[in-house]
Amino acid sequence: MNPAHRLRPSSERAVAGRSIAGASALLLALAALAGCAPSSASDYTGTWTSDHPTGTSLDLKDGGQLSGNDGCNSLTGTWSESKGSITFGALAATQKACADVDPWLSKAASARSDGDTLNVYDEAGTQIGVLDRK
Repeated sequence: MNPAHRLRPSSERAVAGRSIAGASALLLALAALAGCAPSSASDYTGTWTSDHPTGTSLDLKDGGQLSGNDGCNSLTGTWSESKGSITFGALAATQKACADVDPWLSKAASARSDGDTLNVYDEAGTQIGVLDRK
């Protein structure tokens, strides 16, 4: 008889069976806990808009990417959340010249939410505008 085809002694089979059962139980427990883990989505994610000027919007995506429009120019950039507020990375904007449009959103440095209102601040900490959750 080929030694590779020998049956394991019953004590070895029992140990192997317990190891598999233990590993299975651990995997099931980890899967259950993963279902209870908090969501990685932020309260800030989503679309925020304003009518001043018309068409002003900011779309904050999971993962820290953003896109938007300041009523004239398209915006893109990054954002991060820390201690109840968000900080914007450098914002890139198209350079259209639009008469009578204040491109205030392109100057955003940080923001804080007050429920369904996003208060936007410039680099000096001065409030420059307000967006509403869409």
